[in-house]
Amino acid sequence: MKKKIQAYLEVGDENIIKAVYTLLDAQVKATETNFEFTKKQKGELNSRWKSDLAGNSKIYTFSEIKQKFWTKKGNELRHYLSAKSIG
Repeated sequence: MKKKIQAYLEVGDENIIKAVYTLLDAQVKATETNFEFTKKQKGELNSRWKSDLAGNSKIYTFSEIKQKFWTKKGNELRHYLSAKSIG
């Protein structure tokens, strides 16, 4: 495959070569990992990790999070509707 690509690059249409290059370049940039946490972020992560290991933090399942969200949103909606019906 590499030989075919090299041969095409010698005689290929410049616009197609530019398009392929753009795709390859975007893929390479998307897979690069140049991200680093700041000292403050690392400290926060370490603090949370230690808290979790010590059993001092609560972990929620997705179902629990959805239930809390919809309960809160339901209460807000009921409050909004009752305020509207008063006026």
